[in-house]
Amino acid sequence: MSIIDTIQSWLTSPLERIFASSMPHADYAAVSALRNEPVSFCLAFRAMYEKSPTERIPDLPISVVAECEGVEIASYAIGSVPLDATLCEDGAGKTGPVPDVLLPRITVPEIRVGDQRLPFYEVGQNYLLNASAVSTGGVWFTFNEEGRMLEPGERSVSVRVISLTTGEVIREHVLRVNVIDAALPEEDFLYTNWFHYDCLADYYGVELYSDAYFEILKSYVKNAVRHGQNTLLTPAFTPALDTAVGMERRNVQLVGVSVRDGAYDFDFSLLERFVRMALDCGITHIEHCHLFSQWGAASAINIYGERDGEYGRLFSCEDAADGERYADFLQAYLPAFLDFARRLGIEDRLLFHVSDEPKDVQLPQYARAYGVVRELLAGHRFGDALSHYELYQSGVVETPIVATAFAEDFRDRCGNFMLYYTGGTPDERLSNRMLTSAPWKTRILGTQLFAYRATGFLHWGYNYYYGRMSYGIFDPKIDPCGYRNMPGVSYIAYPGFDRRAYPSVREKQMRDAVSDFLALHALEKRLGREETERLLALWLGEKPTVYTLPQSGEAMLALRARINAALAE
Repeated sequence: MSIIDTIQSWLTSPLERIFASSMPHADYAAVSALRNEPVSFCLAFRAMYEKSPTERIPDLPISVVAECEGVEIASYAIGSVPLDATLCEDGAGKTGPVPDVLLPRITVPEIRVGDQRLPFYEVGQNYLLNASAVSTGGVWFTFNEEGRMLEPGERSVSVRVISLTTGEVIREHVLRVNVIDAALPEEDFLYTNWFHYDCLADYYGVELYSDAYFEILKSYVKNAVRHGQNTLLTPAFTPALDTAVGMERRNVQLVGVSVRDGAYDFDFSLLERFVRMALDCGITHIEHCHLFSQWGAASAINIYGERDGEYGRLFSCEDAADGERYADFLQAYLPAFLDFARRLGIEDRLLFHVSDEPKDVQLPQYARAYGVVRELLAGHRFGDALSHYELYQSGVVETPIVATAFAEDFRDRCGNFMLYYTGGTPDERLSNRMLTSAPWKTRILGTQLFAYRATGFLHWGYNYYYGRMSYGIFDPKIDPCGYRNMPGVSYIAYPGFDRRAYPSVREKQMRDAVSDFLALHALEKRLGREETERLLALWLGEKPTVYTLPQSGEAMLALRARINAALAE
């Protein structure tokens, strides 16, 4: 038997992370999906021979090809980041780094004959695969990644492992995908991960809002939309987030401001380019940056512009939130912004924020700030991240965006609230999307969002590659703990070498969580809310709360299979 013949491979579920020491035992054979639903699966591979202590690890290059008639399949090499697997909730008995970054591959590459150094090779393939005797590798596939509407019926996905030494197919697998006659519905549900625009300019070393910058940004936005995000934080002014007292982040303001003799004028041309780009990428809702300072709305935000012909800072933390001068500015700006939004056809697709994460003791100052803009934005959606029910009860927060740990305080007491993860207080009893989180605990979020009737979900970090308070940029592929030793908490997409956003395993799990949420809404439309809740409690063994967690990937997949079976009846 040649070394090539020892290469083994297995299809695995998307909830089984492929660590270096993983040894799957059986193929993942079948899955069901709704007509417009992306479905992921993986292939693990390893050379199963005993290497002597003095033997060089041989080069065993392979190609992995997946095909399904009439359906596009996306393919990624699964890359690992330097975090000890034993720190992960699903890392018991595992060794090596943690699989997370997904490196895009051509799914069906052209394979050509080479020479004796590489007898066969894939044309145009940037991320190559090598089978190893000391480490299990993996490929991630997503069936119908763009969520196109498919005809119902069973599909067969053929996965072939090809030796690039001999050119022969050495392993073959088939995954059956049953596309049931139901679709994920469109819901008035906002899903946002906050983009950090200065981070992109700093990481890639490009001029802010240059053509090169917009190309990079477009890749990130498209990637976010592909994974379920429909709402985009928009820096009309520099977002007042994660900034140390007395310091300021890079100015990323999109709106041009000029004031002469006390009269304001606004240039929305750059903002228009940004918004049109976002809409073209598939974003449906625009999330205006916070109008007042973080953690309580004590002051104005940093706003730059021309005053009587000289460019400089017009407002800062030195200006009181309810001061007359800042109120005059907002009374001029907000009507002008709404006119702009009306012209672009997005006036009814806006989300506004007053201040991020106010505390109950800050209620008086928050209420004063809210009072400045309440009438100006009457009829539009307001929402702020908070944890105290008393703030909502006071009437000054229209849409509370509640940390999952406090969701029970709002259940059945608030008819309109979103949920969010907080990175600062991770709790092993709760769902989370950190690198250390078990995949099934990430995915259960979609079921919890349905159970709580949440109208949206927010996370503060899509691409935050800074340390604390926006100091010190880091590369998460090299240092996944760059932010507060909390691996993965501040980002869910990776900066690609080719100026593209690379998705992560965790981002795929969040995409599946959104699909679960929408599938439950599809079931609700058929059976009604009461019956859907009854079935969900029956399947889970309890009325679901944020503390209801599946005990394994198999349990999570079984729950989703029951939802699909009910939809197929």
